[in-house]
Amino acid sequence: MDSTETDRQEHQDLSYMLTTPIPRLVARMAVPTVITMLVTSVYGLADMFFVSELGTSASAAVGIVLSIMTMIQAVGFMLGMGAGSLISRRLGEGKDEEADSLATTAFFSALGGGVVVMGLGILFKTELMRLLGATHTILPYAEDFAHYILIASPVMCGAFVLNILLRSQGRARLSMIGMGCGVLLNIILEPVFIFRLKMGIGGAAVATCISQTVSLLVLLAMYLSHKDLSRIRLRLLPASLPRFLPRICLSGSASLLRQGLVVVANVLLNIQASPYGDAAVAGIAITSRVFLVVISVMFGIGQGFQPVAGFCFGAGRLARVRQAYWFTLAVSTALQLAFAVALFCLARHTVQVFQKAPEVVDLGSAAIRFYALSLPFLPLSVVTNMLFQATGQNRQSLFLSSCRQGIFFLPLILILPRLFGLTGVELSQPLANLLSGLIALPFLARFFSGLRREEELATSDGA
Repeated sequence: MDSTETDRQEHQDLSYMLTTPIPRLVARMAVPTVITMLVTSVYGLADMFFVSELGTSASAAVGIVLSIMTMIQAVGFMLGMGAGSLISRRLGEGKDEEADSLATTAFFSALGGGVVVMGLGILFKTELMRLLGATHTILPYAEDFAHYILIASPVMCGAFVLNILLRSQGRARLSMIGMGCGVLLNIILEPVFIFRLKMGIGGAAVATCISQTVSLLVLLAMYLSHKDLSRIRLRLLPASLPRFLPRICLSGSASLLRQGLVVVANVLLNIQASPYGDAAVAGIAITSRVFLVVISVMFGIGQGFQPVAGFCFGAGRLARVRQAYWFTLAVSTALQLAFAVALFCLARHTVQVFQKAPEVVDLGSAAIRFYALSLPFLPLSVVTNMLFQATGQNRQSLFLSSCRQGIFFLPLILILPRLFGLTGVELSQPLANLLSGLIALPFLARFFSGLRREEELATSDGA
């Protein structure tokens, strides 16, 4: 069972997990995670909002550099999620020293991985920006923005790992505070650096660097000050690094795969949109940032559902697993449907918040409407995937997690633009969302059919 995003003490309270009404239990688990994920996604919206004042090419550059930020997240998520799940189990087994070694390895490996990303990124910055889809007009803005983001790579990786480690040990509120401090500071600093100090798009990146550094320091201070958490000890690093780093990477490989597919998807979107001009790249970038916020709500609810499903499944309370799944799916679908209606109706106004150029508004609003139509199908894919993760159905989970940004999206983004031009670019992700939801249905039917058989066997044995 994956105990990420939950309080370890609550996990040990068997009666609480098995007697609390499912709606209240899932909500209690989900709310801090939803807030944390929303706070994190606001970074991207703030960048897009303030940078859009510099023009269409600058807005497009934010979309280009999004791929680099996702690469940095991939390193942090792999190490954080990999170590977090291992630490939770070690603490439950009373192996505190081993938990300390895992935390130490993950944190310092994140700093080292960030240094590698920084060095290679700065060394090949121009080539990297072109590879990510920057046109000759977007390139100067993308290089300026990426330069400071790359410098902050070690800080960002470290902050991601600490954020996940806090949540994995039942301190979701602390992680929320640490990330929230950075976001608030970023919103304050960006207009100062961009406009008051006249640093342009580079000022937005500098503000992000400072904000992420503050988040890291706050998270580290809270992590080190709580004695009931695993400890980060530099003296443990020489012995723990070769022993635990491979285990952490293996445990976090699914997170790396998911984030890696997001990077590939972003790059292909930019490359396929770039022949249609900077306005197309900017419109796609705005759409991606807006829906990142919307989808983060669904993922937060799902991560609140996961420990409930896993705990009840392990305890043999299969009826509660089913109830938790359908409750989570119903709430997530209702919310995504509400978001879909609102964004479809307010698509032009949504784009105009970030960019007033008529061509960007036209292209971006069309992309938002296509994407909005697919939103109600997303919870079926995401919540079902999380159900399989929580109950140890690893192969099914890995397959479903690869569908949306990989198995379906990659062929669509390569084929549809050849057939329908820019409309094909805008349709690729929504169609991938739709197909990912539909493909989850037979997996779900098979799972619940097996669940019913287990319940019948348990009933007959009891009789």
